[in-house]
Amino acid sequence: MPSFDVRFIKTVCDDTGHEHRACQAAFKVDAASLSAAAQLAEADFCRQKGIRDWTIFADSMELRMPSASATAWGG
Repeated sequence: MPSFDVRFIKTVCDDTGHEHRACQAAFKVDAASLSAAAQLAEADFCRQKGIRDWTIFADSMELRMPSASATAWGG
């Protein structure tokens, strides 16, 4: 079963009005497909935060399959 790296991202503004992407959570999910990984990640994130809707804490979710030559997350 493939494994996916997941990050939940919130875009926030600093005191000068510039936007920055803040990672709210990062973890690994084992799932048969990208769609299944997204569903599991949403459920895990909500369980961790004790909420029903992950968009309360994050604006976006990033999923990617780790590779042998994985680089840092892009922005």
